[in-house]
Amino acid sequence: MKLALRTVVLALISLTGCNDEPGQRQAFIDFLQEHIIARPGVHIVLMNDDLKKSFGPYASHYQIILDFNSNLDFSALEVAAKLRSEVRDLADHRRELDALRQAVPGMMVTVDQRLATANAARAALQQPPDLKAVYDQAFDRLVTRPGTLLARMLELLDKNLTTMIALADYVAANPNAIKIEGMDGTSNSPEINRHLHELLDAVHQNDEAVADLKRQFQALLSGT
Repeated sequence: MKLALRTVVLALISLTGCNDEPGQRQAFIDFLQEHIIARPGVHIVLMNDDLKKSFGPYASHYQIILDFNSNLDFSALEVAAKLRSEVRDLADHRRELDALRQAVPGMMVTVDQRLATANAARAALQQPPDLKAVYDQAFDRLVTRPGTLLARMLELLDKNLTTMIALADYVAANPNAIKIEGMDGTSNSPEINRHLHELLDAVHQNDEAVADLKRQFQALLSGT
């Protein structure tokens, strides 16, 4: 009898299109708390068919977070960090610097657009209070904070590239008059030495701000 009754109930649910909104909402809340909020750092868990089914209509809410993080490109920051290790690297990799200068503005637009799209989609969501409180924490961890930090880092890189290229060109134009030591340099010519240090000061102008953003980003990623 119990088996027969269960079969009838399942059949009725299927016919009427009834869904378990409270159960789906709780499944989504539990997922966000366990896999994102309770774990230190940034963790992106892809959504498979089983998760999507368990979340029901709330699967689209998580997709907003996934869409923002899909194929985000950090390569420009990595390349710039490597090239800033020595002044000579700047001169030797002039083409890479120019390619970065051309690419970074597009990256900035992409990040800004993704943030705007994610924020607009989030604002349009209809969420019960218990879910909204948890979702907001997850959204902040995986979208707002990394997106804001990435946008600021790209903005600083965009400013720095112009001065890095100017320094690279000046060193390349005066190969025998400038002695390079790491990210510093000197010249026996007072005029060249003065202009060289003006360029070096410009390159290092945002070092403190860059270091602070790196610390914030690392703290976010590691959860420390």
